[in-house]
Amino acid sequence: MKNITSFTLDNPSYSVKQLFYEDAPVLQKLYEQCNDFAILTDGVAFSPTAAREEFDTVPEGKTPADNYIFGLCDSQARRKPNRHNTLIGMLAAYQEYPDKQTWWLGMMMLAPKYRNKGLGTDFYRAFERWLLSQGIQQISLCAIEANSLALEFWFKMGFSITRTIPAKQFGIKNHKVYVFNRTAIRLTPSLRIAKS
Repeated sequence: MKNITSFTLDNPSYSVKQLFYEDAPVLQKLYEQCNDFAILTDGVAFSPTAAREEFDTVPEGKTPADNYIFGLCDSQARRKPNRHNTLIGMLAAYQEYPDKQTWWLGMMMLAPKYRNKGLGTDFYRAFERWLLSQGIQQISLCAIEANSLALEFWFKMGFSITRTIPAKQFGIKNHKVYVFNRTAIRLTPSLRIAKS
């Protein structure tokens, strides 16, 4: 990997940095703001140790060193008194999973007040550009059928369903799961997709 600490969004009001285990308390605050996601997925709120567990939970055959967690920060909020490292979003991904040419996007969340403003699109697109700069083109992820907003978002990002898992246990819930894949391409200025 050439640059594993950060990547940039087009909007200078926001910055991205790689999070590490010592950032777990700040990440936990974001998790607590996003309990709607945990309840939809697992039927219960995030545990008080969910952020710490995010750094250690990896797929079989991977190590915590393969787990990259990026935090999206509101640079404007950091300039306000008593506001430090205002984490408003996160993206967790595993390198070279399920194969050497693919990164697996395990989770992406935004704090509720930052949703539905195009920021999720900007955050994901910046991550994809960063992957391309590292020589990676294949990106995979999964989304549960009950999360219709996520399904719509990933289709909009150019992903397609490659596999369906009929029922999988998440916390106290069972969900049909869709596995998505995308081959990323570098967009030249003439190929950039206009934002809607």
